[in-house]
Amino acid sequence: MKLKRKQIYLEPASERTLKKIATETGLSEAEHIRRAVRASVEQRRTGRRSGQPDPSLQLIGICDDADGPSDGALHHDRYLYGRVPQDCRRLLT
Repeated sequence: MKLKRKQIYLEPASERTLKKIATETGLSEAEHIRRAVRASVEQRRTGRRSGQPDPSLQLIGICDDADGPSDGALHHDRYLYGRVPQDCRRLLT
């Protein structure tokens, strides 16, 4: 992988913490910065933080229960997020 050189400025407290984490993990400070940037980009792209489970995984098996919903395909947002997104409400009327 080809890397581009960047210069950044950190507050003293952030620099101390970064050095401590790098020492504890055995990874370079630069690698921790690269990982933080990748996590930030991924969060921006997907709308969720790195390491958070995909909420759609909560749907697995929801209809296997006899008492579960029979309309999971149509109303999945309600079951995942407790609400229907504003732009989808017109589709459900």
